[in-house]
Amino acid sequence: MKVYVDNKEIEVFDGARAADAVRAYVAGGGEKGGTVLYDAYGNEIAGDSPMKAGRKIFTRNPKK
Repeated sequence: MKVYVDNKEIEVFDGARAADAVRAYVAGGGEKGGTVLYDAYGNEIAGDSPMKAGRKIFTRNPKK
């Protein structure tokens, strides 16, 4: 399924978690960000937060 990390489209497996998406992002040449993850609204999320198709997550707070 397609998700977005720091506005870059990433392909992850069904059942992937936020940490899996970030690993795929970094492996694909994306910048390694902080250890804190955020949703599209600037809320902090856990690495085990489930991903769904089209979800956007960020390694830096998108609202700052």
